[in-house]
Amino acid sequence: MMNIRNISMAAFLVGGSLFSHLFTALAQENDVALAHVKYELVHVDDTNFRDNPRKEEMMLYFGKRSSMYNSFALATMLEKMKKDMEEKQRVDAGKAGARNGMNQSRIFVSSPNVSNETLYLFPQENSAYLSSSMGTGTYIIPQAYPLIDWQIGDGVKEIGGYACQQATGTFGGREYTAWFTTELPFPYGPWKLHGLPGLILEAEDSRKEVVFRYAGFDKQEGGSIEIVLPKDAITTTAKDFAKAKAAFDKDPMANALRGIDVPAGANVARKIVMKDQNGRELSPDEFNAMREMTMKTGKVKNPNNPLELEDK
Repeated sequence: MMNIRNISMAAFLVGGSLFSHLFTALAQENDVALAHVKYELVHVDDTNFRDNPRKEEMMLYFGKRSSMYNSFALATMLEKMKKDMEEKQRVDAGKAGARNGMNQSRIFVSSPNVSNETLYLFPQENSAYLSSSMGTGTYIIPQAYPLIDWQIGDGVKEIGGYACQQATGTFGGREYTAWFTTELPFPYGPWKLHGLPGLILEAEDSRKEVVFRYAGFDKQEGGSIEIVLPKDAITTTAKDFAKAKAAFDKDPMANALRGIDVPAGANVARKIVMKDQNGRELSPDEFNAMREMTMKTGKVKNPNNPLELEDK
């Protein structure tokens, strides 16, 4: 059966810096990622579909003063799109230098099972921000800084070759058990779970509705990723963003390229590309047919069980 969860849609403005909304940014002081941890997130986001939880690979990048947490699938997909479109540009431009003036770039990705949010934590400032995109715009939503009163227990186990200790704490209306390792003495972890004297490699809530499983750790070579807030983002509130996004989601195809400000004379290509999770490109008719069928079958998930059960 076709399901809207299997549709991935991306709308492009092709230009110079396709990845800018993820990693090119301005902040108080740039911090460079020293390493990254990959987690498998399993989240029962709709209690009516407990046997069909949201599953996604997430990536935590951290430096000396900050951390950044986002979707590994999204980053991988965008990087591939970037390379594909740059190659197409080179072919189309030939040797004529036709890319002169292509100084604008935006990217839009909307997929029900791929998060386009990025969470930033700045412990020295006790500040947290959520970056989210809608259409071709990027928005910054200030967050209450997560404070967790962890209780370190006696439990120990090995995860990924690291000796880990058990800790318990409550956050966002959920009771979490976390496993951290002092062999990696960084006070970070998946999502908003942080503040222990070592990196959190795994965690789950008492209901087993939110589970973060360790999927790998590696050093970040070359200083290629900066942990900084997105450039040219618009600051807003969670309430205003949710209201605007609800209106946007009613017809994402029609709204994908709204709000684009292209300077006069700029040579900017516009293209909407829709792909399924296998990477097959969909025509607009195929996309709309999948969406309509999903609506008719009533199998659309309506998330009613967020990560945070209460506002902080």
